[in-house]
Amino acid sequence: MLIPGLVARLRSGWTVVVLICVGVLALWAPDLDLPLGNSDDGRIFGRAGIQARNFWDLGPLDSSLGARTDPFIRTEFEVPPRTEPPPEAVTYAHHPPLKQFLTIVSVGTLGDSPTAIRITDFLLGAATVAFMAALLRAVGMRWGPTLLALLVMVSTGFFYVYARMGISFSMLLALTAAIAWLRRAQTPSRWALAAVGALTALTAMHSWIAIASLGLLLPWLFIGTMQRRPARSSGAVTGSSGGVAGWLRRRWSPAMTAVAAGALLGGLLTAGWLLNATDVSELSERVAFRTGNDVSTAAEQAQFTFGEFLQRQWTFAGHELLTSWWLRLLFFPALIAGLIDRRTRGPVVVTLAVAMSLTFALQQGAWIHRLWNFPWVAPTSIGIAALADAAGRLLRGPAAKLRAPLGAAAAAVTLVTLAFVVSGSTRDFYLSRPADAGAVLEQARDEAQVAEAELVWFAAGIWTPRWISYYLDRPVWMLDETNVSEVVATDVILVRNDRVPSFVPPEAMAAPLAAGTEYTLISAAALAE
Repeated sequence: MLIPGLVARLRSGWTVVVLICVGVLALWAPDLDLPLGNSDDGRIFGRAGIQARNFWDLGPLDSSLGARTDPFIRTEFEVPPRTEPPPEAVTYAHHPPLKQFLTIVSVGTLGDSPTAIRITDFLLGAATVAFMAALLRAVGMRWGPTLLALLVMVSTGFFYVYARMGISFSMLLALTAAIAWLRRAQTPSRWALAAVGALTALTAMHSWIAIASLGLLLPWLFIGTMQRRPARSSGAVTGSSGGVAGWLRRRWSPAMTAVAAGALLGGLLTAGWLLNATDVSELSERVAFRTGNDVSTAAEQAQFTFGEFLQRQWTFAGHELLTSWWLRLLFFPALIAGLIDRRTRGPVVVTLAVAMSLTFALQQGAWIHRLWNFPWVAPTSIGIAALADAAGRLLRGPAAKLRAPLGAAAAAVTLVTLAFVVSGSTRDFYLSRPADAGAVLEQARDEAQVAEAELVWFAAGIWTPRWISYYLDRPVWMLDETNVSEVVATDVILVRNDRVPSFVPPEAMAAPLAAGTEYTLISAAALAE
């Protein structure tokens, strides 16, 4: 009995889920020590690394519980070079803190390195596969459509590039799966309720879209409880049991209490961390800024229309296989199938609502950042499962024999797509080429002039270079024609090789402090003469 039972377990769908999780980690593992460069990877992990370092170097209080970004100075405060920045210019707390707390623990345990900065987010990103599987199984989806949906999800460039960064929908999916299970559980144990409450608190500390999802998950749980435990059909209700309060009390459940308590605890911890480091006025200003349609960055000055916005988002979705052509073709059918199927309707509504909110309510951010479209992968993948399940149910009688070969063919398409993502231009554009900037800085850290430099300048084509401060432990400023006169001989300048400014003399580029295929670090001496 032991051997057959073991074989049965190994043949279960969960074994395949584990294999997919391990496969995702295997694809990402070579990038654990990838240099932090001129990309979202460098920008996000660079900030996390600086803040974790400051937590351990300055202490919890002086680092504002891991919110300090010294020596990186935020550009929006327009601090002149070689002047002391105000505290708010070297503090960043605009997002819930769970990712930062995990990085702090990792750096404190493993040491200050790109590997330590990335490892917890890589693990959480790979776990997204298991969370999606748990959600689809909790709502009653068969293993075939579930596994196909997982393969579709991990085959996207969006998942390959961004799920590893700790900013994905992982915790949102985990909590949605737990809520789906609670909706069907008759009498969950106290331990199960405590675990769901803790998961809810962590979800409320993970991301803004996770917090937004709580406003939909709680009603979804309440409706499920109400449908499972219909009100007693007694006579007229009077006294203290009447009215809205009585109606709620009769339909309330311990599960609702656990989730609500967890949401309150996580929300309070998030609010406390944010307000400890950031004024309400600054947070309000950032919300107003993100909801507008004015773009004012070093790369672009523009005001866009809604039509231009839609076109840009669709362009982002297809850029360098972030999503494949066949998935964009299935996008609307998948969403419709997910909304029609009663099992997946709730999860699709929740994940679609938060994805739409992030894209359309905060248009300025979505205009700039491709990663803001990443959450759309969640409702699309859930919809793919519903669409595949519906297609399978249509194949009846003799046609039922086609289910296995068609499923295998669909899985093969996802694996081929993933192979192109990993080995092709997706990785090259979003990870490999930008990482050359970090590799140059790693080469230059031991250079005598770099050690003597008071600050680092960066030229055109380089965005939010927190990673420069991470590697060289110096403040950074953008260099252009208007401030060349402020350069001194001991400064150093990072230049993008395909956008060398006209004011940079050729002799400076010919004698670099460190050089790569895409970026070069040069001395500022030739400019200061």
